[in-house]
Amino acid sequence: MRILDACGIMDVTPDERFDRVTRLASRFYEADVAFIGLVDGQFQSLISLNSDALGRNVPRRDSVCNMIVESGRPLVVGDLKTDPRLAGHPLVPHLALHFYAGVPLIAEPDLVLGTLCVMKREPGDQESFDLAPLLDLAAIATNEIAQWKLNLELKQMSEIDSLTGLPNRRIFDDAFERAIRRTRRTAQPVSVLMVDIDHFKALNDLAGHQMGDRVLGQLGQLLASTPRRPLDTLARIGGEEFALILPDTDPAGAKMVAEALLETLRQAEILHPAGGFVSASIGGASQRGAEASASALYLAADMALYDAKRGGRDRYCDQLASPV
Repeated sequence: MRILDACGIMDVTPDERFDRVTRLASRFYEADVAFIGLVDGQFQSLISLNSDALGRNVPRRDSVCNMIVESGRPLVVGDLKTDPRLAGHPLVPHLALHFYAGVPLIAEPDLVLGTLCVMKREPGDQESFDLAPLLDLAAIATNEIAQWKLNLELKQMSEIDSLTGLPNRRIFDDAFERAIRRTRRTAQPVSVLMVDIDHFKALNDLAGHQMGDRVLGQLGQLLASTPRRPLDTLARIGGEEFALILPDTDPAGAKMVAEALLETLRQAEILHPAGGFVSASIGGASQRGAEASASALYLAADMALYDAKRGGRDRYCDQLASPV
């Protein structure tokens, strides 16, 4: 089965539309625990969970639900502690739960989003368990996830900067918060790049604002044309300033991206009215883990951008952000 990299929705704040499904599942089956878990290549994240008996994030390979994700089929286990299919499982001995039933969330043939599961503290009869209601609730959950993603796409389309065609500051802020939640969840690094056109005021003063707008549009197109991963977010955040959010990227990776952006602009050879070509300065910063802070990361990248300007422009500087 293919697996959806569901980062965008895996890092949302609690949402009533998903909690409603887990409440119904818990009540119908008189379960102690009900949850919706989504997966990407590495992790399972519970976007709705009605109990504190489970953690919200776990490596996907260590999750019981991974058996469902890999097979694309429901799984019912009368007793997790004694079922031979789970012998040697790394998490089962640590659970205060015995009965487990889960079904896959399948968005389209051969595409698995995650699972909807119920669990009980006492063992149960797996042979008589009625999967039909759980499958119906999983279909509802899958539809809600599809609607969530569609709403996000429509929201992003309505918040595009008309001059550059890039997402605007509001999209950047939303994506930045999701990236911070992701690094807190996965402990993978997150980096942000701040890109600022050099001597932009002089460009406007010498050639007029129409030329300035044209250069902004050209730079936006150049930035958008550089290779990016689906998780990355590029935006114009104000004036002549752009930003790039890079989840799962350490300082070395951020530097490689920044240097590639600078080289792309150099090769474009956009004439500057003061002489030479238009260049940019880039500041970057990185964080990881539970102490990650959007404000600290943004401030560190901004300070690094100032260092790049002060150091002669047309260059990249970086800092490690400190938690606040």
